[in-house]
Amino acid sequence: MKQNGKSQNITFRIVDSPMGMGKSSSLLDYLRFGAFYFNDTYLESLKRTGLFDDVDKSRFIIFVSTIRERDERFLQELNAKCPGEPPYNKSILELIRDGENIVTTQSLFGLFNDETIEAFRKSDCSYHAFFDEIPSLFRAAIGGAQRPDNFDGVARFGTADVLLMQQEHMIVNKNGIVEFNADCDYNRKHKDYKVFDAVKNLSRSCTLYPSGDKDGRFTSIVAFAKRDLFACFKFCWFFSYLTHGSMLHKYCLLNDIHMEYYHIDGGMIRRNPDGKFEETYPEGMERLVILDDRPFNMEYSLSKEWYKRMRTDKTGAGLKTLKTRFRNAYEFMQVHGVRGKTFMFTVFNACRDMLDSDGRHYPTLKRFLPCNTKATNDYSNCTGVAYLCNRFFDVNCSQFLAQRAKEQNNPELEFDNDNYALSELLQFIWRSNVRVKDSDKPVYVWIPDNRMRRLLQDFRQRALDCKTDKS
Repeated sequence: MKQNGKSQNITFRIVDSPMGMGKSSSLLDYLRFGAFYFNDTYLESLKRTGLFDDVDKSRFIIFVSTIRERDERFLQELNAKCPGEPPYNKSILELIRDGENIVTTQSLFGLFNDETIEAFRKSDCSYHAFFDEIPSLFRAAIGGAQRPDNFDGVARFGTADVLLMQQEHMIVNKNGIVEFNADCDYNRKHKDYKVFDAVKNLSRSCTLYPSGDKDGRFTSIVAFAKRDLFACFKFCWFFSYLTHGSMLHKYCLLNDIHMEYYHIDGGMIRRNPDGKFEETYPEGMERLVILDDRPFNMEYSLSKEWYKRMRTDKTGAGLKTLKTRFRNAYEFMQVHGVRGKTFMFTVFNACRDMLDSDGRHYPTLKRFLPCNTKATNDYSNCTGVAYLCNRFFDVNCSQFLAQRAKEQNNPELEFDNDNYALSELLQFIWRSNVRVKDSDKPVYVWIPDNRMRRLLQDFRQRALDCKTDKS
């Protein structure tokens, strides 16, 4: 969005508070008692007093993690609507035109494009956006060094395709941004050109950046959510934890977006001193019992690549060792009162079948929970947790940010994989009983991967040291 030839200034208001501090409850209270339900008649009466000349017709749109959270919590407690009929990216346009308060999911935000942006801009309401957890800001890598598990959409394209698109002038690099050229000769002459429509469609909702180099041409394309997706809102609020160093932080640096930090205090949203980030720690860290001994630990990095190798390893030795460690850890937890119904574990979703069990030595897949699970209290009875992943962000995105950091001489742009891994790990553990404030039960945590375990141990020590300093 341009104003007087310059990019519109954007400030992200980031509520960074630990799990269990009531971020969602505070958000609901903020919306209930905010000026989001005023109709035209009431607004005109306010303006006639002469005291509220700058008041506008404000509405909210909330993006939550799951349909269940949308339907069973936010729509139950707020006077708002959600897109009712598919296609939902079309259905939401009617709600915007009607000036409704809206609750929808993060996945629908991923479908917003130029048409959605235009609808918000033309609305006679000023929409405030609230993101309960961080949306997907990095969207895709085209022609990357490492492909995802599912080869759909743009993921099917390799480096050769990216070079071909440049050779045939389907895409061009304009001032560091990749643009799709729908009028190129290749499109008009080749009947198979429509395969590249996936890239054209991606460019409608994303900013495409060139990455890599081969003989003066870029070898891959990295896609991030368009800055304009946020510029069409009056305010953008984000409710999450460990956001400094996260993808949200890098996205702001990449797009010249100012960050203003807030926290939760007594159920209220309060601005940090000078709006600066302050590290805080969740309650209950002292209740975590982290298993760390030879019978529990693995010598290997439990990355996605390791699991892929184990799937084709004819000896099965590595996987057998992991299952033995799983049995040892669960038997230890059983001695301390953990049972199948109070146990939860995770591994990469595509690899969970590799840990299938009959339940004799460790729980079955009924106790499996995806490693990216957030915003659920369904497992708050669990006092045993197993985390069998070594987490890293998309390598193509990390390499692109490292390249940008070097080009701009700004090391802050480099992606912090440790911060990402720790954040994901804490989010998962805090689905367990450790989130229950009036509980004093120990929560036993088994993390066989050395890197992930040390990240938690170091964080736990910082939290306990901070608590000691304040006492």
